[in-house]
Amino acid sequence: MIRYGLFILLFSVLLWTGLPQGVQAQNYENIRRQLQEEQETAQSDIQALRQQIIGFEEQVSDAQDEYSRNYEEYQNLQREIALRNAVIQTMEDERASILQELEVTRNQIDDLTQDLETIIENYTSSLTYLYKHGRIPDEVILLSSSSFNQMLVRSYYLKRFEEYRQKQAQQIIELQDELKVREEDIERARARNRENIAETEQEREVLQQRMDEQERRVARLRRDHERLQQRLNATRNEVETMENTLSELIEEETRIREAEQQRLERLEQERLRRLANAENIRSRREREAQVARYSTPVESSEMPTEEQLATLESSFEDQRGELPWPVSSRVVSARFGNRVNPVYGTSIDNPGIEIVTEPRSEVRSVHDGYVFAVQPISGFGNCVFVKHGRYITVYGNMSDITVGRNTFVEKGDVIGTSGDEDSLKGNSLFFMIRDQNTNLDPEPWFTSR
Repeated sequence: MIRYGLFILLFSVLLWTGLPQGVQAQNYENIRRQLQEEQETAQSDIQALRQQIIGFEEQVSDAQDEYSRNYEEYQNLQREIALRNAVIQTMEDERASILQELEVTRNQIDDLTQDLETIIENYTSSLTYLYKHGRIPDEVILLSSSSFNQMLVRSYYLKRFEEYRQKQAQQIIELQDELKVREEDIERARARNRENIAETEQEREVLQQRMDEQERRVARLRRDHERLQQRLNATRNEVETMENTLSELIEEETRIREAEQQRLERLEQERLRRLANAENIRSRREREAQVARYSTPVESSEMPTEEQLATLESSFEDQRGELPWPVSSRVVSARFGNRVNPVYGTSIDNPGIEIVTEPRSEVRSVHDGYVFAVQPISGFGNCVFVKHGRYITVYGNMSDITVGRNTFVEKGDVIGTSGDEDSLKGNSLFFMIRDQNTNLDPEPWFTSR
């Protein structure tokens, strides 16, 4: 009876302690799927960037004139190098995702191993108990019962204990199978990581070759001092023209808006005077007609009001770091500010940035604003100028423009298409931000997501 009591106590403890179930298994699977989706997206981005690289490689070999060919090849190589750097960065991001997947799978294996050890320990404990105390046949236990009720209770526990042992054995098999699957996942992830490292290294070698080739082209270009100086002067003149034109456009827009505001104020004063006179007309019918005619305040349907500009300015300012990119690409081949030109060996102040794009990509407004000018600028092609209060955004090297002057645009509106092979700056978009008379670096304004 004592032996039977110990058997019941052991079974009850095991029954209520329960089996670790690996409740995080589903979460692990979701994380792994998400990481694998990120890797697939990275591979897709790599392929898209490589397609652009192929396009630039083809352009490098197509130019005719010796100097023009060298300079055009230099520009296309510059963009290709930026794209290859983007490929390498995307590969490194993919490798980071693979390493995260490895870590998640290792954690899952650790949890599964711990669950398996616990089950085996419980299973071993029950077998050890039976070995130490001897296994009494079920019939003896049942027939030695002092009452029919006790026999029923013993029968119930004997059945439950046998089910429990069978369940433990099955779970041991299932967990061992699961561990084998996860270990295979680990091996596959490690293989992908090795492939990623090899591809990245190969990409770095090609990048270095292209950079070396770029250096050779720079050396050739530097030998032609006269043309280099002409190009340098032309570039500086283009930047100065952009600066002067933009300042003149801002002043002209301000002058026109102030003149329009004064005109509206004069019309409003005249309206109020006529409204006052109309209220003194004796004839009720004529008085009502004149009052209705002059009751609506005078407003401009084209020029933005000071209140509208103030709202645009505040909203634009609040969007620093959150503005969308004007094109789908985020590859910058020419950055903002005072840059030492590798060809000229001198510095030129770049008022904006140049973004590498697919030919004739859609260009979208980065924020609500007022288009106050649309015109070509020497060195920057066709440009769209959008006002956001005291802030101005400029979209240059446009192959096509779909908005007109004196119109309002909303954030995300298509305003045209970027350059193509026939454009001054090739397959790219020039973009700048200006705060009154100060040019700003656009990149910190864009969202990083």
